[in-house]
Amino acid sequence: MKSISAIPGCRVEHGEFRGWKAVYLQNGLVTVAAVPDLGGRIMAYDLGEFPYLYVERALAGKLFGAEENLGDGSLAAWKNYGGDKTWPSPQGWDNDEQWHGPPDPILDSGRFQVIDLTSTPDSAAIEMVSPPDPRTGLQITRRLTLHRGSSRLTLDLSFTNISDRRIRWSIWDVVQLRAEHEASDGSLQPDTSCVVTAPLNPASRFPRGFSVMFGSQDNPQWQVEPETGLFVGRYLSEMGKVGIDSSGGWIAFSNERAGYTFAERFTYDPAAVYPDDGATVECWTTGRGVVGNLSFEDSQVFHMETEVLSPLFTFQPGQRRSFRIEWGACRLPGRVVDVQPGGCSFQVLSVQGENGDFRVGGVFGVFDYAELSLVGKDETGNEKYRVSLGSVSPLESATVDSSLPFSLDATVLELQATAVSDRQSRLLASVHLKQG
Repeated sequence: MKSISAIPGCRVEHGEFRGWKAVYLQNGLVTVAAVPDLGGRIMAYDLGEFPYLYVERALAGKLFGAEENLGDGSLAAWKNYGGDKTWPSPQGWDNDEQWHGPPDPILDSGRFQVIDLTSTPDSAAIEMVSPPDPRTGLQITRRLTLHRGSSRLTLDLSFTNISDRRIRWSIWDVVQLRAEHEASDGSLQPDTSCVVTAPLNPASRFPRGFSVMFGSQDNPQWQVEPETGLFVGRYLSEMGKVGIDSSGGWIAFSNERAGYTFAERFTYDPAAVYPDDGATVECWTTGRGVVGNLSFEDSQVFHMETEVLSPLFTFQPGQRRSFRIEWGACRLPGRVVDVQPGGCSFQVLSVQGENGDFRVGGVFGVFDYAELSLVGKDETGNEKYRVSLGSVSPLESATVDSSLPFSLDATVLELQATAVSDRQSRLLASVHLKQG
């Protein structure tokens, strides 16, 4: 097993990212580039040499004033830099209880102030705050924390009511992910190996398990799989957006061609009210089509968005509410079918056999340098046995194919990843064992 001394510590560095002033969080495994001047965006999140985030090449290094960023207020005036940003939801233009953006020269493209930089061997963090926005009554704070020996990036997102009135908003985080590949002639082409998955709500309010928020109702990108309980959005370079009232607490993006996966985890509150008719996650795709006064018919803009929404919070004057999202990245040979604290599943944990002899299988990706173990537990959660399967890394997928004699007094088999850095054992998968 990799020793803690062999794992680089975390660090914060100032530098440039494609011509913009940036703050880098690095741990030898993942590189994060935050650009405060671009609405506090994360403009890079790379696992090794693989960049997940979409960046608009034509805007590289460019900054604009508030009037230029607003323009005529239409979508065509929006400077879509790419990356990840935090917005208020619901979005709309019907009344002042909706966010009229983008464009938005304050919350979307305002120049955020860095209020904290922290670096220790175990973590590196940046905290950025937006200018106050009188129209929404909000000030946005984004704190990003990278952890040692891990692809996990924690996003602590906060809204503060800086007005003298009561307001109601959801904290909405939007990640733009590359869905492009370079053809032999150097042109960019849509990468149809890219796919977004999320668990469906078994008690969904939507007849199809999701709602089409924009674009064609019969967009072939949007599918459901009753047998796996998954929403599947396959990138076909069609313009569209869906909302999913998912209760599973995760959404994931996979580039199957490259074998890289990105996942977001968050806490779902079944008692809360969510915006957009109850959507907890949303997926937007850019491709053929027209949105507002902007046409993408002849563009080379190919990306997918994974969007996570908090419950709707009511803010009294001066009140602050927060929402946490945890990112993770790993190698995986195909699309994600499950996400747990320790990583992602491509093939779920399976057990075959009887009379105490079990064949255990599955294919997984982990978020940490870790030791993989199979752990048998009884019906009360007590550990009955633990079998080490060796060391694993986010840079390689992990195939489990073991034949082991297990005691029949265990009723649940868990696959756990024990991180080298913090020694925490995180669940990767589990399965109930059939007795007799």
